[in-house]
Amino acid sequence: MPSKVLDFLKRNPWFFYAFSVAMLFPALLWHLGFLAINFPTDEPTRAVVALEMIVSHNYITPTINGEFYYNKPPLYNWIIVAFYKMAGNYDEFTLRLPMVISLLLFGLTIFLFLKNHFGKKQAFIVAILFITSGRILFWDSFLGLIDITFSWLVYSSFMFIYYFHHRKRYLALFLVSYLLTAATFMMKGLPSLVFQGITLLVFFSYNREFKKLFSWKHFAGIGLFLVIVGTYYLIYLRHNTLDNVFVTLFSESEKRTIVNYGWFRFVTHLFTFPLEMFYHFFPWSILWIFFFRKGFRKSLHDHPFLRFNFLVFTFNIIIYWTSPESYPRYIFMLFPPLFTILVFMFFEDLEKNGIRSRIVEYFLLGVMILGIVAAIPMPLLEQTNFVDHAWIKAGILFSVMSILTYFYLKLKPQRMIIFAAGMLMLRVGFDWFIIPPRYDDFQVHKVGALKAAEIAGDGVLSIYKNSETEHATTFYITAARQQLLKRKFDNFNTADSYYLDPRLLPPDTYETLFDFQLYRHDQPLKIVKLNEKGVSYVGKEIEINP
Repeated sequence: MPSKVLDFLKRNPWFFYAFSVAMLFPALLWHLGFLAINFPTDEPTRAVVALEMIVSHNYITPTINGEFYYNKPPLYNWIIVAFYKMAGNYDEFTLRLPMVISLLLFGLTIFLFLKNHFGKKQAFIVAILFITSGRILFWDSFLGLIDITFSWLVYSSFMFIYYFHHRKRYLALFLVSYLLTAATFMMKGLPSLVFQGITLLVFFSYNREFKKLFSWKHFAGIGLFLVIVGTYYLIYLRHNTLDNVFVTLFSESEKRTIVNYGWFRFVTHLFTFPLEMFYHFFPWSILWIFFFRKGFRKSLHDHPFLRFNFLVFTFNIIIYWTSPESYPRYIFMLFPPLFTILVFMFFEDLEKNGIRSRIVEYFLLGVMILGIVAAIPMPLLEQTNFVDHAWIKAGILFSVMSILTYFYLKLKPQRMIIFAAGMLMLRVGFDWFIIPPRYDDFQVHKVGALKAAEIAGDGVLSIYKNSETEHATTFYITAARQQLLKRKFDNFNTADSYYLDPRLLPPDTYETLFDFQLYRHDQPLKIVKLNEKGVSYVGKEIEINP
C-alpha cells in the first residue's frame, strides 16, 4: 500500500500543493477570533478607531476616546469599518479577517508575479514560504494589524515597477506605483513614500535612467498621488486643522531612529538586527546560507529580475537596519524579494546536489522531527491537558507530522512543499494547544470592561480627567454602550458615572460601582459616582498623564 501511495504522489506532484492550499484555511481561521484583543500590540488601536468612526458617524477624522488620533491615516480603519458593517458585529474574528484575506492575497500576488520568471513551482514555494515564516504564521497572522495589508500593497508596487519597466511602459509604471503609494500612505503615512522613493531612485539609477525621474510621466504619477491624498486632507480640513497631522506623521517615523535612541542603542541594533530577523523568519531563514554561496553575484548578474529583487531588499532594509526601534512587521514586504533570490539559489544548488541545499534539507527534516516530538507531551502537560479532546488532537498532530516526515524522506523533489504543509499542520497544533491556555489571561479584562459598561447603564459614562486607560478597554466599553467614552475635565456632577483611576481621588469622594483592571499594567480602575465632596474636590487631585 505505501508503495502505491508513493507512486501516486510521484506521478501527481500537485497533491501537496493542493493540500497546502487547503491547509491554509483551518490553519489561519481556526482560532482567529478566540482571544480578546488585549494583546500588547496596535491591534486594540485599530479596533477602537474603526468603532468610534461608526459610533460617531465621523469617517474622516479618526478619534480615540473622542479625541483626534493623528498617528495613522484612516484607510485601514475604513476597511475594518466595512467588515464590521458587513458582519453586523464588532467581534475579534471580524477585526482580524481583513488581515487574513490580505495575507492570502499577498501570497497569490507573489505567485502571479514570480511564475513567469521561475515557473509555477518556485513561485508557489516562495509564496507559501513567506506565509509559513515563523513570525507571520505564529504571531501576525492572528492579529488585526495594518502591516500585512500595507506590506502586500508595497510589494505589489515593487513588482509593478519592474513589470512595466521591463515593457518600457513608463507612464503606467509611475501611475500604478504612485496609486499604490497613495493607498499605503493612507494607511501608514510617510513609510510608503520612503519605500517608493528609495526603490525608484535606486532602480532607475542602476539602469542609468536617472533622467526619467524628471520626466512628465513621473510627475504625472506624483500628481496622481497628490490628488488622492490631497483630496482627503481637503475634506479633513472641514472637520479639523492640519496643525498636528503631518507633525505627528513625521514624528511617528523619526522616533524610531538614532535621533531618538542615541549612539549606543544604534550600534547595538546594527549587530542584533540580523539575529533578530533570523529568529523571526525561522525556519526558512536557514536559506540565508546561500548569501555565502560561490557564484552569488554571478546569479544576480545573469538574472535581471533577481537583481531587481536584490536592489529592492538591500537598499530598503538599510533604513530599518539603522533604526533602533524596528519590528519585523514593518518590513514584511522586503522578505518576498529576499526569499525569491534564496529559493532560486536553493533549487539551482539542489540540481547539482550541492552541500548547501543538503544542509537546508537536513535542517528542515530536524524541524519536522521536532514537530512530531512536540505533539507527544501535549495531553500530559498541565498547561495544555485541559484542551477538549487533547489526546485525539495530539494523536492527529503526531500522525500527520509523522506521515509528512515519511513523505519528506521519500519524495525528494517535493521536500520544500511537504515541509510547508508540515508548518501549516504545526500552526493547527498551535491553534489547538498554545492559544487556549492564553484565553483566561486576556478574557478577564474583556469581561471586566463589558461589566463596567453594563454597570454604567444607559446614562453618561466619562473618563475622569487623566485616568489611565487602554484602547482595548475603551473598545469593549464603547462596543457595549454604543457611545463614545470621552474624557471629562470639568462640570462634574453626582448623577453621571465616571471611569476613575483611584489614585486621582480620595476614597471618600465617590461611591464605587465596580472594580476592574487594565491588561498591560494591571492597574486597578473603578466605575464610580462622585458625591458632593468629590464634585467640590475637583482641581485638588494629582494629575496622571494618560
